[in-house]
Amino acid sequence: MKKLAITLIGIFGLVAFAQEESGDTTKFKFGSTEFIIINGDTTMVDGEVEQDKNITVTPDKDELTYWGGFDVGVGIMMNSSFQNSFNSPHLDLDPAQSFSYNFNFAETRIRIVKDYFGIVTGLGFTNARYGLNDNRMRLAATTDSTWGYQDTTLVTGFSKNQLRVNYFNVPLLFQINTSKDPDKNFHIAFGAIGGVRIGSNMKYKYDVLGGQRKDKEKGKYNLNPLCDRF
Repeated sequence: MKKLAITLIGIFGLVAFAQEESGDTTKFKFGSTEFIIINGDTTMVDGEVEQDKNITVTPDKDELTYWGGFDVGVGIMMNSSFQNSFNSPHLDLDPAQSFSYNFNFAETRIRIVKDYFGIVTGLGFTNARYGLNDNRMRLAATTDSTWGYQDTTLVTGFSKNQLRVNYFNVPLLFQINTSKDPDKNFHIAFGAIGGVRIGSNMKYKYDVLGGQRKDKEKGKYNLNPLCDRF
């Protein structure tokens, strides 16, 4: 009986400590623990990886791409000559109500010289808002003209009279990285961002008897269907 017990223990010990080799990978089990050794550098114990600190890890290219994200900017209206110069009072902007939200939700980088030089592109969305300085001014437009007029029916004026424009954007940027390590990298990008207008409207907010009222009037207002930034 004693010999039988010893033989069984030896068999279970052999099963519990099993080794398998395949190319540069070695696997072996000891009890319920599995060890995986790859090139003698990486060891996995119970599903957790222990990696040699001397191994150089190449970062994914998305770690060194900086288009995606969210930002807020100042809104400035420009004429066809790209100048902030208008002789019309209805285009006099209130800086406190003129700003933009940019949400860049897709990005990719084409490597040119490893991770140091590349072309960045992607997709983004912009909601630009332009508040009118005259709190009684409304905008109106035909196919070739845009003008403003004062709403004399208002008691206290508009608390908000704002032109809102939405764009889809596509960047084409040349990017320079100083390091492959995202934690040490300094980057700079320059190029152009093209946008397509997908909607625009005037939003009005004002007091009425018993509360507040909000109006939204959709229109193109002779806005350029394309926009670009450099």
